[in-house]
Amino acid sequence: MDDNNDMNVAETDVVVAGILDDELSRCKEALGALNKALSGLSKGSLQMRIKRHGESEYRYHYLVFRDGHRVVNQHVPEDSVKELQDKLALRRKYVLEAKVYTRRISYLQRILGRKVKGNGKLAPLVRENGFGEQGGEGS
Repeated sequence: MDDNNDMNVAETDVVVAGILDDELSRCKEALGALNKALSGLSKGSLQMRIKRHGESEYRYHYLVFRDGHRVVNQHVPEDSVKELQDKLALRRKYVLEAKVYTRRISYLQRILGRKVKGNGKLAPLVRENGFGEQGGEGS
């Protein structure tokens, strides 16, 4: 029985290395498309505030997001709330998919013996689009 546990699979089989390289290219393309889609979607958290004035009660929605170090509260018209909720839900879905692709790219680069930029964590483009290593949006 051969003891080749220390040998990299991609180094021993050109066909496997080609398949892994194709998968790496596919993942990078998918991540690029997700980053492009994320850049066009709203980010932040939709909140509702209730104001009482006398015996009247007013409710309104606002979007909270970061702009650099500033926290911005932006009023959302009532007729735009549903559309914004859909965009934020889609953004959350894309963020999770982008994290999966980022991890997969890092893994494939390690298998193929390629250098991973930085510390192997989330790619800069991914981080710019509203999520970090803690797993939440806007971290």
